[in-house]
Amino acid sequence: MRCFAIDLDGTLLNKEHRISAGNQTAIKKRQDKGDIVTIVTGRAAFDARRILAQHGLDCPVIGANGAEVEVGQGRRYFLNRSSSRTIWEIVRFTNVFIHIYLQDNILLPQFSLAALQGGDRAFQEAIQAQLTQYGVEEVDEIAIDQLDVIKFMFVSPDRWQLEHLEQQLLQLKICSVTRSGAYNLEVMANGVTKGTALQDIARAYGMTAEDIIAIGDNQNDLPMFEVAGTSIAMGNAEASVKSRATYLTSDHDEDGVAKALNGLERWEQTKEEQYGEHLGYR
Repeated sequence: MRCFAIDLDGTLLNKEHRISAGNQTAIKKRQDKGDIVTIVTGRAAFDARRILAQHGLDCPVIGANGAEVEVGQGRRYFLNRSSSRTIWEIVRFTNVFIHIYLQDNILLPQFSLAALQGGDRAFQEAIQAQLTQYGVEEVDEIAIDQLDVIKFMFVSPDRWQLEHLEQQLLQLKICSVTRSGAYNLEVMANGVTKGTALQDIARAYGMTAEDIIAIGDNQNDLPMFEVAGTSIAMGNAEASVKSRATYLTSDHDEDGVAKALNGLERWEQTKEEQYGEHLGYR
């Protein structure tokens, strides 16, 4: 039995934010063989479950970059309220778009909508997942001390501003900070990553790292690559992600996940026989 840990946006989902028929079939084939296919995403767990249900799939879900682990008995890692307050006091006076992830919904402070103005076409295309996010509730005011926050998402067309904010947050040493794109920051409880979630999976199923295959495309997927025995980067992945992957598959618009799920054993055999590069191996 093997466990495939698959990212959603830029990986399993195509540009229309759909799971192709080919990817659906490949997942079901792996499940029929007794393998576990787990979705590991920066999206909220409730949103990931909705997407899976729309496509007739039933998989364990890890949401919010590892802060929500819906495997076995399940577990959620909330930012403590003191940390949430500190982070909020920094970002509330910063011109960034804000999503505050809670267990059952996502809060969008109305004042932060202004931060989306002025971005170029690349920015607007890159943030479609945030603009169409399921479960968002626009609010006038935020009582941060009364909220159990799972994740903050900050979006801006100003990359310098995001880099400055990232450094501010990292210096606090009270939270984990990652990115799933060039125009966002994602902030979770200290120590929470997709990699820590994969370690939870391994314990739940009695697996070793060698049993786990991680598939992803962006910076927030790298902690998965570090703990999985095998890592597969999408054809559309960032160069830094490709350079740290065991294998390279096709683009997310070309059924790259299906090609990885269907071809992994062949890639492994070719690697052993040739000790070098081939179509799937890097």
